[in-house]
Amino acid sequence: MADAEKNAVAEKNAVAEENAVAEENAVADKNATKEVLAEAASVLEPVGLPEEAELPAKIMEEFMRNSRKKDKLLCSQLQVVNFLQTFLAQEDNTDQNPDALASEDTSRQKATETKEQWKELKATYMDHVDVIKCALSEALPQVKEAHRKYTELQKAFEQLEAKKRVLEEKLQLAQKQWVLQQKRLQNLTKISAEVKRRRKRALEKLDGSHQELETLKQQAGQEQEKLQRNQSYLQLLCSLQNKLVISESKADDKDVKGPALPPKSP
Repeated sequence: MADAEKNAVAEKNAVAEENAVAEENAVADKNATKEVLAEAASVLEPVGLPEEAELPAKIMEEFMRNSRKKDKLLCSQLQVVNFLQTFLAQEDNTDQNPDALASEDTSRQKATETKEQWKELKATYMDHVDVIKCALSEALPQVKEAHRKYTELQKAFEQLEAKKRVLEEKLQLAQKQWVLQQKRLQNLTKISAEVKRRRKRALEKLDGSHQELETLKQQAGQEQEKLQRNQSYLQLLCSLQNKLVISESKADDKDVKGPALPPKSP
């Protein structure tokens, strides 16, 4: 009976040590997985705006599928740990109850099965970790390429923004020049209207001056005709006056000489 108890205690200690080692390995694997995921997260972290740094749909889908697998593995490990805790609790109860030592073989069989399940789960977990690492190793170059293209697109976008600002400045300058040209055109239109108005007034005055000139020409012609008639009349008067003077001088000469002698008869 004492040997059975010693064997049970030794088996219990061995199971506890194996569980401790398994837990340490699980923690180490979990930490390694966290490091891999942290590295992936640092690479997958968006550089600019979230909508501008979205990963391709296939990469995100693969990453989410691997995350679900990891969660399932963690749940399975928790179930195994729970089973081990339950088993250890039952072993504690067995130590306190001597009647339960008869089930030592059954306990060993369960412990062996638990070890096998743990090994299988660990192997499956490591396989999935390797799959995740491979998927990440395949995804990282694509992510880097996406980041490179994003950087190129960002530079191109900045260049386009710079060109846009230059074009906007040119557009504003052109609009200001257009406004100035419109003001100048309005001023020229006003000046042209004023020049046309003054020209029209000058033409009207010129037409009036032409009419006055024609009237003056007609009046001058009439005055010229009057002058010619007056000159003709004066000439006629002068000629008549000269004739009268000559006649009077002849009469005076006759009076001075006396009566004229009668002509001699033959």
